[in-house]
This record gives sequence, structure tokens and C-alpha cells, in this order.
Amino acid sequence: MSFDMKKWLKEQSITEVECLVSDISGIPRGKILPVQKFVSALETGGLRLPEYVFGQSVTGEYHDSEVLNEIGSDVILIPDQSTCRLVPWYSEPTAQVIHDAANTDGDEVAFAPRAVLKNVMNLFDKAGLKPVIAPELEFFLVEQSADANNPLVTPTGRSGRAEKAKQAYGI
Repeated sequence: MSFDMKKWLKEQSITEVECLVSDISGIPRGKILPVQKFVSALETGGLRLPEYVFGQSVTGEYHDSEVLNEIGSDVILIPDQSTCRLVPWYSEPTAQVIHDAANTDGDEVAFAPRAVLKNVMNLFDKAGLKPVIAPELEFFLVEQSADANNPLVTPTGRSGRAEKAKQAYGI
């Protein structure tokens, strides 16, 4: 039985969809779309994102790259319907979908992290090996505040400077 994502979105009264891709550091990037725009993109193949999103550093900066196109071409996001989930921490019914990336000619973006992982998994499979992972949780520290209503502030590091980087397309 195949999954009908459009039907599921309607049944769950979804109002927004988080369209996610992983950057090279494993940080989720993407767009949050109203459900109507997401469904329209499904029907027209029109959901696009700059390919530079895959080259962002953990601090959100862009570096010179021999892999990424200097023009900053768009890639087409292709939803992996098997990853469609309800996001439990939003008050409005919101879905989250992990996407693959394709070039405008339809070929998979070879340097996209999911494509790289698929290729590596195929190599393991061909060698008769089974990879095992051990995730390590990361967390961010923030300056202490006596007032819970104050915004979170990045602490000053040993250098005496606070982190100032941006997180474009961060979700």
C-alpha cells in the first residue's frame, strides 16, 4: 500500500510543512511552507533551494568550494514521502518531510549528504558489511539569566568574543 501524502496532510489538518535537507554538517536546512504551497510544489515539481545550502558550515558561513556552482544554481527538492511526520512541538498542525535533491535536469545532486550516504551504504552492501553508528548528542550552552522571558544569549568564549554567525535556511 502506498502512502498518499496529500491525503494525509488533509486528514491531519496540516497548515505548514517543514521541507528539510541536511547540510554537510548534518544541520537541518530548508523552508517552511504553507500546506497549499507545498502541495502545489508537489504537483509542479517547483520546490527549489539554492545548492549553496549544502556547503554551509556549522556557523552558517559559506566557504569557497570547487564542488558548488559559482552561479549558485537552484536544486529541486524531492520529498521522501516515507519521512513525512507530524511535528509534536508546534501548536499548529505542522508536518516535517526530509527531501532529496536533484539538479534541474533530474539527476541526483551527488554531493547532497543523503546522496552520499546512499552511495556509501551501497558500497557497504556490496562488500557484505553492515555499518553500526553511535550518535553523540550535541548541545549549545547559553548565558545564564534570572529572567526566563529574556532571549537566549550566546556566552562569551575564552577568546572574549561571542559567536556572531548566521544560520540561513536553518530550521
